[in-house]
Amino acid sequence: MEQRLLEFVHALRRGGLRVSPGELGDSLEALKFYGITEPKMFYTLLKATLVKSETDGAVFDLAFRLFFREEAERPESLKSDKSGNPFGTGVDGSGTGKAGMGAASRELYEAVRKGQAEHLVKMIEKQLTQLEINDGGVEQLLHRTKVKMEWFMVENAFEREGNKGKENLQVLKDLELYLRHRLEKLLLKEKGSAGLNGLLTEENLKEKDFGALNEFQVKEMEKRVERLAHKLASRYSYRFKPAKSGRVDMRRVLYRAARMGRTPEKLLFQDKIMDKPKLVVLCDISGSVAVYSAFLLQLVYAMNRRFQDMRTFLFVDEISEITADFKTNNVKEAVDRAISQARCSRLGISNFGQVFEMFNVNYGHILDAKTTVIILGDGKNNWYPPRREELQAIAKKVKKLIWLNPEPMEKWNQEDSIIGLYEESCSMVLECRNLEQLERAIRKIM
Repeated sequence: MEQRLLEFVHALRRGGLRVSPGELGDSLEALKFYGITEPKMFYTLLKATLVKSETDGAVFDLAFRLFFREEAERPESLKSDKSGNPFGTGVDGSGTGKAGMGAASRELYEAVRKGQAEHLVKMIEKQLTQLEINDGGVEQLLHRTKVKMEWFMVENAFEREGNKGKENLQVLKDLELYLRHRLEKLLLKEKGSAGLNGLLTEENLKEKDFGALNEFQVKEMEKRVERLAHKLASRYSYRFKPAKSGRVDMRRVLYRAARMGRTPEKLLFQDKIMDKPKLVVLCDISGSVAVYSAFLLQLVYAMNRRFQDMRTFLFVDEISEITADFKTNNVKEAVDRAISQARCSRLGISNFGQVFEMFNVNYGHILDAKTTVIILGDGKNNWYPPRREELQAIAKKVKKLIWLNPEPMEKWNQEDSIIGLYEESCSMVLECRNLEQLERAIRKIM
């Protein structure tokens, strides 16, 4: 068991979890005391000793399924057949969304609507026996299987039924989850250790490109980004200033005594004050980087609830401030509304030089020596004039100018990318395309 558990911990680390030798020792001690005969207790003990954050639960559950469960577990809705579903009956007696369906979608629609759990499982198994395993991962295999089953047509039919179709949609989601878990087992069986590494790498959200996230991973990433924001927002920096009372400032006392050449006549005091950073954030929301900006905006919004002195702008070929929107909505609504309503584009393609000029004219007065400016963009200027002097003017006014670039570093300064020209004015230019890089960049900013 010790060897198996060690392999399991290595798998967790490949999935992005930080597991220390001490935590591994704790899990071994717990298992020695409670044993391994009870499956639920075994799962709970490992999770309690090896997982430090709720956001790491998905990776742990994946590794646990692959290592310690022989078969994919069925959701509750697929464990037993039901007598029939009263929802979705139409004039033809078989539902409102059946028109235009093919044979595969009609079969899936009827099986879900009637609660035929065993038939749904058999449909999944039939597709898996016909599936060809190639270089694709779970997401590609899942999509290919759903296309063959005409899944999306059935999903759309239940959505059109409104409230009556909600229960059926949930069954369909449970079936998709079961299919995903069966595909994981299939990949592990066919590819062995290579398949295991691929599955864990796919689930490692810290190193996964924001633009490659699936629907489930996007929701998980939103939780992680908000948690990161709260963590960073609580990391205030402090400085000391002279005061009439409080903590004795020994440095000033001794300096004055040495300068005067005698015993100090009176004590000098200092007071610790919170030094909140003043941030100005500029996000490119053109098509090539919109998904990256969305996650940075979620981070900025969650931090903005604690830091009052923060202003945020969106741009493409024009620029628009969105600070007010961030203060009146929740995270997801604020980001979606800001991106959809921002008036920052005429032609729909980035023009960094023009944007920097407009920023200097309209907002240059808000910058000072305490300000840190963050720019997120790929530096692709679509062959427009770079106007480097406008970015230089911004850099001269502020404490730091940091550029976050979601493009892979090997693509910088190729074709219409002029990030090298702008880099001369920046305090630092950082690659920022996944959560790990975003965390690293924000720590340097803070």
